Amino acid sequence: MNLLGGVVHRERDRPVAAALLQAMAARVPGAGTPLILTSGNVGFFAGASGKVPKRYDAATAAADLDLVNLPELRALTGLAGGCEVLARLYELEGWQGLLRHLRGAFAVALWDPRQDTLWLGADHFGIKQLYYAETPNGLAFASRPTALLAVPGVEGGVDPQAIYDYLNLRAVAAPASVWKGVRRLPPGHVLTVRRGALTEAPYWDLEYPERRIGLREAMAATSRHVEEAVAATLGSGPTKETGAFLSGGTDSSTVLGYMSRLTGERVPAFSIGFDEERFDELHYADVAALHFNASHEKHIVTPDEALKTMPALVEAYDEPFGNNSAIGTYLCARLAKACGVRRLLAGDGGDEIFGGNERYASDRIFARYHRLPAAVRRGLLEPALRALPSGGAGLVGKAQRYVRRASLPTARRLYSYDFYLASEGRDLLHPDLLAGCDLDSPWRIVERHFDRAHATSELNRAMYMDMKLTLGDNDLVKVTRTAELAGIGVRFPLLDRPLVEFTATLPADFKVRGLEKRYLFRRAFRSFLPPEILAKRKHGFGIPTSDWLRRHRGFRDLAHDALRSPWAAGLGYFRPAALERLFALHESDSTPYYGDQLWTVLMLHLWHRRHVEGRAI
Repeated sequence: MNLLGGVVHRERDRPVAAALLQAMAARVPGAGTPLILTSGNVGFFAGASGKVPKRYDAATAAADLDLVNLPELRALTGLAGGCEVLARLYELEGWQGLLRHLRGAFAVALWDPRQDTLWLGADHFGIKQLYYAETPNGLAFASRPTALLAVPGVEGGVDPQAIYDYLNLRAVAAPASVWKGVRRLPPGHVLTVRRGALTEAPYWDLEYPERRIGLREAMAATSRHVEEAVAATLGSGPTKETGAFLSGGTDSSTVLGYMSRLTGERVPAFSIGFDEERFDELHYADVAALHFNASHEKHIVTPDEALKTMPALVEAYDEPFGNNSAIGTYLCARLAKACGVRRLLAGDGGDEIFGGNERYASDRIFARYHRLPAAVRRGLLEPALRALPSGGAGLVGKAQRYVRRASLPTARRLYSYDFYLASEGRDLLHPDLLAGCDLDSPWRIVERHFDRAHATSELNRAMYMDMKLTLGDNDLVKVTRTAELAGIGVRFPLLDRPLVEFTATLPADFKVRGLEKRYLFRRAFRSFLPPEILAKRKHGFGIPTSDWLRRHRGFRDLAHDALRSPWAAGLGYFRPAALERLFALHESDSTPYYGDQLWTVLMLHLWHRRHVEGRAI
């Protein structure tokens, strides 16, 4: 396990005890015996498979690293390791210079006793994570939040606001954590601890300086940048030990295609499917694998097999995590591990840099409402629709729902479909939970990112928001944790920083034009990808958990035990009849909507049982 952590005391003559660092590591299942380095009032530790903390001259570095340019940095410094390379770069160019060199995934801690300063840095996109907690004695940090609960002075306990936000976002959004007194360092940020004073600030953020560029030039540049990104993340290791996640979508197929072109070999590709036809995408994965001559390993996931993964998945996520596709991602990574692959390349990030999320196009339909004169909207349509009784599923009801959603500010409109409990929470959530929450917090989280984006178009603001929430807080956590659980490495070529920064300069209408998503991407890769892949609708590693919760006895029993028991009622998350209402809505709805909400609630209760109460699920 790539575990990283440490402690710095304010008092320089107060030594850090190795026993404290050992206790922090022991709070993380699977960490093993930690590697420890202490120096006066500072101490670092790493998991048994992490990078050993190292000193170079006066500086000491500890890190969880997966840098695609580490060989170049070793050549630059003349050093062979990882942490000593970081310390040497710091000696040469300072902290900011060190960060400029890092390309890939990293969580870094660096101590300079000459300045009495500790720096903590998280990578640009949130692939690696760092949590920290201020204590009466100083500061503690770790790549897993539960490690901090072993530190005296850390408040711990479940934060009701984080629970409320999770129920809407399906993950806990940075900089919060689910534990009181513990914060997560956001992507692209640095925490500086100088003489006991803390400062958190960004060292990098994605900006969208749209430039004038012709379509053909942009197409050629896009394919070149993608190829360079795949080449960088492939590295120079044994090619047969590196494979690809293959969902059959445009992004995973593109990554696979360039892996094949660059290596000239049959790339191992891995896919999962389901007996439930609506969720099975193996046909498209077969098309991509055949087109690029990949060695294709496939696996049909049964609900019985998925059910058996639940204890391990709940164990792996030490904060509530409601993305059900973690099941498929884990089983796909486990398949690759069993086939001898040591690292997988994933296609995550393509939607957020090329304009592929469905809401980018569907929101255009709602945005058209604002082209009507304000006098017509506010003076005629809206009063008339409010005066009518609810139209239900009929034309009047559709018009009422359209106007209601179209009238929302853009950031809220983009997430209004997802935030079920932000609108229904007063009826479903326990009053004690609501009393400790800002009920507008989830909306404020999305609005904060939307408003903070350095962009002129609303599309780029929406894509920036998804870079932070969909990727940084959710999808990357899903893939990295499940890959770690399977014992395999993972990299994300489409999140290679030069590629991401290039796509940010493209005009917004090259990403979504009219209602067509990925406008430039589809043209840039028209002769590279199979037509069937380009034409398919987005699906990814979708999982039929909604069907399983309705029909599979094991999943029904798991949900019944976790949500309908006296124990669940005693947690104080939901009103007594609320979960029965959610079960009834799920049973009566043929779509996965309420099933996904039920899954989010189920994972919260299973997380609480395992990580708060320490019991098996």
